[in-house]
Amino acid sequence: MRRIAVALWNPIVAKEYRSRMRTWRSPVAMTVYILLLGGLGWAIFSAMSASTHSAFNQGQAASFGQGLFIYLVLFQMVLLAFITPALTAGAISSERERQTIDLLFVTKLPSFSILWGKLLASMSFVLLLLLLSVPIFSLVFFFGGIELDQLAAAFLVTAVAALTLGIIGLACSTAFNRTLPATVAAYGGAFILLAGSLLFGLLFPTDIDPNATNAPAPPAVSYLSPVLPLVTIGTNAPVTWYGVRNSQGYGTSASCASPAYGPTTCVPLGPNGVPIGKGGLIRNPPQPSGTTIPSGLFSGWQYWQASVTMQLLVSLAALVLSALLLPPIRRLPWRKSPVSA
Repeated sequence: MRRIAVALWNPIVAKEYRSRMRTWRSPVAMTVYILLLGGLGWAIFSAMSASTHSAFNQGQAASFGQGLFIYLVLFQMVLLAFITPALTAGAISSERERQTIDLLFVTKLPSFSILWGKLLASMSFVLLLLLLSVPIFSLVFFFGGIELDQLAAAFLVTAVAALTLGIIGLACSTAFNRTLPATVAAYGGAFILLAGSLLFGLLFPTDIDPNATNAPAPPAVSYLSPVLPLVTIGTNAPVTWYGVRNSQGYGTSASCASPAYGPTTCVPLGPNGVPIGKGGLIRNPPQPSGTTIPSGLFSGWQYWQASVTMQLLVSLAALVLSALLLPPIRRLPWRKSPVSA
């Protein structure tokens, strides 16, 4: 038990806490963060108030509450995407530049404890920023349309995404000897995680299978981005606008019929309007309903559950890679030790 306590709370953690919070940068960063987030909330509220000249009814208030929540949570994710890599990208590379990394290696702390101390101090500051934003997010409850479990799920997705970005920045700081290339690589990894995975869903969408029994779902890679689960949490509606190819994939057009009883059936048509294909009538594919993933690798999961799981796997892989790259003498398992004569 004592070894676990020493591994989780060691002198590096205490030193990083004191050095980070004693500077003027931390309170300035927190002030700017709250001003930006609060300013966006005030601007959205002012725009909503100006768009109506009468009191909100229940439906309008719920719609405005959802819109305010989505804007705030996405803007908060963008802010953390700019802040978090900068907090961890110089954690190890700055020690190398100051030539103090050898002092850490001569201590009894293992590589994981050194990395954990750097990571815990940085992620605690990010957690503090999330806690400071809670009063601003509480404004959405005045309008309705958002429940407490939705707010908790959104904050969990945001926190795990920030943790993933922090560990990616720590891995870049371990891999590079200078802070500048480590920072550039960390922001590149953040861009791939947030925007690159979404771009993959746009470039390589899921093809619609007209004979499928389940509705099509976006590619599993797109769940790496926290944007898709955050929007799903805020709207509380199925995803029908992203990651699925619009065309039926079996011709230029189709002739569909909807009988009084039974499913809709379609006949694929060629360029001249002549029916093509060997299967005759083809059933129209089902449409997604609810907020769960209808098909694919994470069928039946919530979007935020799939996103959190994939990001935690990425974080674990990056943390293991950092622990392997940190020691000055790397004992790789596949390298045999020399045989003494």
